[in-house]
Amino acid sequence: MILLVSMWTWNEFLIPLIMVSGEGLRTAPLGLAFFQGRNITECSLLSAAGTIVALPIVVLYFFLQRRFINGMLNGISTR
Repeated sequence: MILLVSMWTWNEFLIPLIMVSGEGLRTAPLGLAFFQGRNITECSLLSAAGTIVALPIVVLYFFLQRRFINGMLNGISTR
């Protein structure tokens, strides 16, 4: 659950798009969308930015991989 909730929170796009007005307060995916709008022809910059945005969730998955797979296979347990 921790992994899924953090992934959904990290990828939140619509609410920050509507509510946040300052550049410094944008979420990472929202910042990536605005970055893509400015650098549409720079594929190397877009690839690097996409990697940086996805990296925290990937690292979290690697740390919680065993628990995530056990939860998917066994369901919710009391252990």
